[in-house]
Amino acid sequence: MSVVENPPAAIGGALSGSTASVDALSAVGPGIFPGVRRPFRSLWWLVKTATGAACVVLVLAIMAAIPGLNILTLGFLINAQKQVAVSGRIRDGFPLLKIAPRLGILVVFTVVFCIPLRIQAARLSDALVLLGPQHQQTQRLQAVLLFLQWLIALHLLAAILNGCTVSCFLRPIRNLRRLLAWRHREKRQQVAQVLQALLTLLSPWQHFVLGLRGFFGAVLWLVLPTSLLMSYAAPDRTRPIFGLLSFLGGVLLIPVFAWLPWLQVQQAVQGRFMAIFSVRSVRLALRSAPLAWMLSTVLLYVLTFPLYLGKIRLPPQDALLILTPVFVLLTYPARLVTAWAWHRATTREQPASRWLHIPVRLIMVPLLGLYSFFLLLTPSISELGRSAPFENQAFLGPVPYAQWRQPPQVREESAASHPQQDDDDQSQPDRSRDQQQPEQAVPAGKQAVGQP
Repeated sequence: MSVVENPPAAIGGALSGSTASVDALSAVGPGIFPGVRRPFRSLWWLVKTATGAACVVLVLAIMAAIPGLNILTLGFLINAQKQVAVSGRIRDGFPLLKIAPRLGILVVFTVVFCIPLRIQAARLSDALVLLGPQHQQTQRLQAVLLFLQWLIALHLLAAILNGCTVSCFLRPIRNLRRLLAWRHREKRQQVAQVLQALLTLLSPWQHFVLGLRGFFGAVLWLVLPTSLLMSYAAPDRTRPIFGLLSFLGGVLLIPVFAWLPWLQVQQAVQGRFMAIFSVRSVRLALRSAPLAWMLSTVLLYVLTFPLYLGKIRLPPQDALLILTPVFVLLTYPARLVTAWAWHRATTREQPASRWLHIPVRLIMVPLLGLYSFFLLLTPSISELGRSAPFENQAFLGPVPYAQWRQPPQVREESAASHPQQDDDDQSQPDRSRDQQQPEQAVPAGKQAVGQP
């Protein structure tokens, strides 16, 4: 039974495992917007929510920049799509906002409390240079630094265990009293409920499995037509047969680009890996909401189009973290709109008129064909070469160059930097010329003293 045939049953089954943690995390999240009649509370709510959202994006960007953890980032994005596809509300696509305010407060106060540590570490560094490690003043500074490290670490831990609010970071004595109150059974049960709800919300293993399913499902759809598309990209493949194979790959990519965004959403909702190959249900859904499909598909590829700019020149590793937040910010809303369109299509009982979905298809086929042609041109503008079209950010992840190997040019440059014999030969002066030059005759009137 597909989702299109019985959407309430599938959506109800997906909702059953996520409603248990709502009540426990209601006090942790930002809550309801206070309204314009309470300007100060509303301003504080906006500050907490914005700071927390920025911290969430930063955490996802850091994970996206690490090979292996980028699958976890993809899992969080697909889970957000699942929430929107189940409820049909865009605001449900931000499940991490429940802990975003506390995360923002934690990051801000951690940076503030690390300032004394940095000052003391700088003083200790100067003392080591000027006085030496055996000096009494240096040892005293080192002892003070160690004491501050333990004190701040314990204070941050106590603040986190007591709720991670602003008052928890400013009132350490109250944190100690609350920790002593954990002797009571009711207090321990409340803390256990919040921790259990937090673990249920994060659930890193489930998000990793969800991202892994979506990743490999998209790879299985993309590998064959993309390989055919790249048949004519190599310089030594100029025969007509390779051009025909590239044209065939571009034609096969058109239905893949049309179906795969909704197939990933369908796989996340049903929780089965093989659901990504249920093309029939997606084709029926396309007939129900053609305009929503066109809007979501165009938005998805338009927002992911700037991500290919990161393939033109690979940035260094230290600059990768600057680019990954941009990738997350672009792919997140595109995926949420795609999930909303899938929900709209699967909950409609009657398909749209032929006079509507046929013109939409006639418009989308050349647009998807142009996108396929653009993928054919990416090897000529990207440093990754022929690997660039395989890194499709719309399906495989928010980072355009984390999943695949480096291009051969980069490996050759790194390998050329290892031998030192040529560098040593170039660093030594060329004395052979001086030895081969004939000795110039010294004039008779300018002979050295003592010479005959």
